[in-house]
Amino acid sequence: MSSLSNSQNDKTPSADQSSSGAEPQIPQPPTHFLLGNIPDIEAAAPAESFYKLSKIYGPIFQLDFKTEKRIIIASYEYWKDVCDESRFEKTTVGNLDMVRNILGDGLFTARSNEAVRRPKASIIIELKHYSELGRSSSLAFDTIGLCAFNYRFNSFYTKDVHPYAAQMARTLTESGKRAVQPRILTHLKTMSNREYWEDITAMHKLCDDIVADRKMHPRPDVNDVLNAMLYTADPVTGEKLSDENIRYQMATFLVAGHETTSGNLSFLFYNFLKNPETLHKAQMEVDQVVGDGVLELSHLPKLQYIEACIRETLRLRGPIGVFQKHAKRTTKLAGKHTVNPDDVIVCSVIGLHHDPQLWGDDADAFKPERLLGEKWDHLPPNSWKPFGDGIRACIGRGLAEQEMLGLVALVLQSFQPQMADPTYNLKIKSTLTDKPDGFYMKVRRRPGRVPLAGFSHGGKSGISAKPSAATTDATKTESSDKAQPILILYGSNAGTCKTFAQELQGNATDHGFSPEVKTLDDATDHLPNDCPVIIISPSYEGKPADNARTFVSWLEANAANPSKLRGVKYTVFGVGNREWSSTFHRIPKLIDRLMGQMGAQPIHPAGYADVNADLVGAWEEWSEALWKALRSTTGVTGQVEMNTLAVSIDKSSLPSALGGIEMNSGTVVSHRQIADDRVGPAKWHLEIKLPEGMTYQTGDYLVVLPVNPTEAVNRVLSRFKLHFDDKITVSGTKKGFLMSQSPRSVYDLLSTSVELGTPASKKQIATMANHCQDPETTRELQRLCTDTVYASEVLEKRFSVLDLLEDHPLCTLPFSSFLDMLKPLMPRQYSISSSPLASSGNPNNMQPDTIASVTYDIHNGPALSGHGRTFRGVASNYLANLAVGSRLHCYVRSTNRAFHLPLDSTTPIIMMAAGSGIAPMRGFIQERAAVASARGDSGHLGPAILYFGCRDFDSDFIYAEELKAWQEQGVIDVRPAFSKKAPESEKTMYVPERVYKDRKEIAKLFSYGAKVFVCGSASKLAKSTAEVSKKIWLENHSGCTGKEADEWLESVRETRYVSDVFG
Repeated sequence: MSSLSNSQNDKTPSADQSSSGAEPQIPQPPTHFLLGNIPDIEAAAPAESFYKLSKIYGPIFQLDFKTEKRIIIASYEYWKDVCDESRFEKTTVGNLDMVRNILGDGLFTARSNEAVRRPKASIIIELKHYSELGRSSSLAFDTIGLCAFNYRFNSFYTKDVHPYAAQMARTLTESGKRAVQPRILTHLKTMSNREYWEDITAMHKLCDDIVADRKMHPRPDVNDVLNAMLYTADPVTGEKLSDENIRYQMATFLVAGHETTSGNLSFLFYNFLKNPETLHKAQMEVDQVVGDGVLELSHLPKLQYIEACIRETLRLRGPIGVFQKHAKRTTKLAGKHTVNPDDVIVCSVIGLHHDPQLWGDDADAFKPERLLGEKWDHLPPNSWKPFGDGIRACIGRGLAEQEMLGLVALVLQSFQPQMADPTYNLKIKSTLTDKPDGFYMKVRRRPGRVPLAGFSHGGKSGISAKPSAATTDATKTESSDKAQPILILYGSNAGTCKTFAQELQGNATDHGFSPEVKTLDDATDHLPNDCPVIIISPSYEGKPADNARTFVSWLEANAANPSKLRGVKYTVFGVGNREWSSTFHRIPKLIDRLMGQMGAQPIHPAGYADVNADLVGAWEEWSEALWKALRSTTGVTGQVEMNTLAVSIDKSSLPSALGGIEMNSGTVVSHRQIADDRVGPAKWHLEIKLPEGMTYQTGDYLVVLPVNPTEAVNRVLSRFKLHFDDKITVSGTKKGFLMSQSPRSVYDLLSTSVELGTPASKKQIATMANHCQDPETTRELQRLCTDTVYASEVLEKRFSVLDLLEDHPLCTLPFSSFLDMLKPLMPRQYSISSSPLASSGNPNNMQPDTIASVTYDIHNGPALSGHGRTFRGVASNYLANLAVGSRLHCYVRSTNRAFHLPLDSTTPIIMMAAGSGIAPMRGFIQERAAVASARGDSGHLGPAILYFGCRDFDSDFIYAEELKAWQEQGVIDVRPAFSKKAPESEKTMYVPERVYKDRKEIAKLFSYGAKVFVCGSASKLAKSTAEVSKKIWLENHSGCTGKEADEWLESVRETRYVSDVFG
């Protein structure tokens, strides 16, 4: 689909054109008893609520707020019509009416008929000529005060914010509350009322004092906005602004300018850090244009990519989420709906800027290139509206853009920013404007940059290779001053690589090294050349970990510089899953290749491990060889001194008391079995009320921290003759997951902190052999350590250390040694099988909860290790034991951005799933059903096919009744494939066979722009659907080769053929 096409202009009827036939009705959500649609709007983020509702009810809908109604528009078709200033104009009802208490008839809140409109033109002229960047040396608030009024707030000279800024924040918050709460409640809040009006009085007094001082001490030589307002007369009437109006204009500049600029800078850096490749492009532009010199006004027009980033931020999500307009006379909106002057039209800026018909199906993506150069010059009229519309548009736009350009350039010139929390996802809070809530970033000075770099008094210095501990969250280990320093860097989502990094840290001092541990992002543009660097990285379907994305992007951006990392000595260890064959170890291999390409010198061969094979063994072998290589290359000759983990067991006189405050805990609200275990694992459907403030998108994951099965814990207790309430104290280790501030019960430690079923490594088996007094047992354990026997008898049969101890009772391995072998208990990830747009089932719920469901198999069966043992999946059995009302630790993790429904609901979709892999597909279908139900039909939805693999149509055709109802509703075409038992009228087959049977239809839909989703086993469904897709493509591209089919599939992955597969 082409984006930003001017052909959009041809689709809207003329201004007052009447449509043929009956006028279409404007949709409206169901109302709540006594409250209308008020509960449907989140007070903290109303603009987000409007946009969310537009996804359900369409580009135009109406809301009933009991005392008044609103029409909401959220598409280019309607927006370009209300931008006709001959028929529509701004209105200040609602929130802006309350803000008038602060801003009066200032430019932002003035009503269209107020006399102050005429003198405004003179102020615009003065402001457009004002451009003194050199005086903009801090953030928005101080900049406006200094540039517009020559007044210094000196916010950075004190720890606390300026009183005016604090008063402004409080009054804006209170004004927002007053706009939505009943008037009687406003009158009853006497304390809030007193503080509100005291704050407003103080704000006005400061403005009046500044005006009085300027009148008493005129400064005709100063070219600022205050002089323009004081002394410029209207050329027609000769009027000047009154002192009262000047006060309101000053307050407007401070409130609107501070709110929008500071908010947009926060959005911009959020986008930079979520899309680090854009950050590095912007930083390279600063280096090319400004270099190490002083930032000057002449540099700004050359920062074209940063300017595009600012524009794209304002499009993607800026500080202004809505505008309000009304018709000057009765007219037809977009030629379809009659609107009267009394109708308030809420114009969703988010809806306009995310309209896929205008911006394409990647409208939710941050892509500055779409607003760069000629693409910016050829935007359709009225398609980009972050600063308002027409004569009422923001007059401070030029100053704001200049201020943001300068500030971003100064920050990127000297600092490397990164997210304080790499897992943070955007959450909005709203006062007068919108801004990120809870978003924090930290910065580290770039090598060679000194304080005041970029300013006229700044300087240059040689590059210091040693990282600054003061600017990072790195973990250092205290050791002798003579110890050789090493830097350990890791990327990790699931925790495996972080555990390995911590293990290296714990062993480093034993080998004579002083370790420092950081995330890979912490080392962006900051790799030292005075100590070895050890990098541990996973690869998640070919993508870096959340806390390694900026680092990897930085390497890619600088790959052409062969001396960038000269002097850096490094090695890499990679973790991956062989089931994802096309991206296996892609990221660690990429890091290794790019660092070598940029001049870094490897000090030890890269190592790689497969999570589905001998993960621990591969790590142990590589890390043991690493220590030898490090000691050899660095000249460390001291004796290796190994610390020994020790435990102290105290018998408890009282049972353990478990409890405490739970953070980020969800609550089970529904739990039901949806398939028994006659033909496969039993399947269950679990619904969880998420913690307050936690949201998700359809297709995201729910990450759960489980507890080990009781049976497994009891086996450990029995083997080591421990009682469940014995208290344990662990010492002599740096493994944080084993440590606690006070003694804890052995049962608690074994249940919640360690993995008990991980296959034993060869090193661990050798350690067991060393703790045997019986020669026969020793020989047997030593036999298991040999490569061929280990692979076939231990690894393939998944023998854990506990299994081997039970099978070799004469082994006297101490409990402390056993505990030291265990890895930390890892969270498990499940695809969410619901949509946040679906109703919670209670139409009159005042504050609807966010409900997420997961669909899971219960993994139970005979253990491969034999001897009558039963394998029980840790997470699935933990979930299976949760009753309604139970609480569990969980959080939402975003999926691959492409694994979401297309923004354009008419785009065809093809879904392929098997078993519990239907989870995200159910969420997609549920979302389509919710939209169809809200709009009254499914005619606006594109075709959607679900190929669903099941074994037996009687036993495990899960969600069959739901799917049937949705099919009857017209939102999905369900095409099951039963592999073991099908209905009498159908043949048994697998999903790829059913897909190939429909190959002509599939090819046709794909040619129409269809998007394919796949969810299931990486080694089975994902592999077979990829093969059948290539087969269909080859049949439609005669003369092409298998290699070309592979290249085609790779070219559409992450865009039109997206998968969410598991091992």
